[in-house]
This record gives sequence, C-alpha cells and structure tokens, in this order.
Amino acid sequence: MAIEHEAYADGVYQIHMLENTIRLDFMRLQPSPENQTPVPKPFERVILTPQGFLRTYQAMTQIMQKLEELGVVKRNPPPAGN
Repeated sequence: MAIEHEAYADGVYQIHMLENTIRLDFMRLQPSPENQTPVPKPFERVILTPQGFLRTYQAMTQIMQKLEELGVVKRNPPPAGN
C-alpha cells in the first residue's frame, strides 16, 4: 500500500470525543514571536471511530513495548505504598 500523504507532527495537541467520534488534534512546535520559546500550534485533525481509536491504541501500545525493550523509554516504578 502506498502512502499518499505524510504530515510531520511534534505531538498531539488535544484529544476529545464528539458525537461518537474521537478527534486527535496534532501540533507542531513553533517559535514564539516574543522570546523564541517553542509554542504548540495545532495544524491537523484526525477523526476516528471508537473502533479505529482502539486499533490505534493497540498499535501504539505495541510500539511502546518495543521502545521499552530497546531501552529508549523506561517506566517509572509505582510510588511506594500504592
């Protein structure tokens, strides 16, 4: 399958549910005109059905597990007493 469109995002700006759809607003970091500190600017929205969102969540969970196995990310242990 060929990818027809690619977009770079620095992350998700907001996730919300509206009328039985999940909306993911993606953002890019842009320099602030005042002090050049990066600020998030939303630029694109992906709208998913609940089933599509669950498939996406499962895929991201698998990627997180691979990143943990590679040592790229580490889970923090739960706080003592919990």
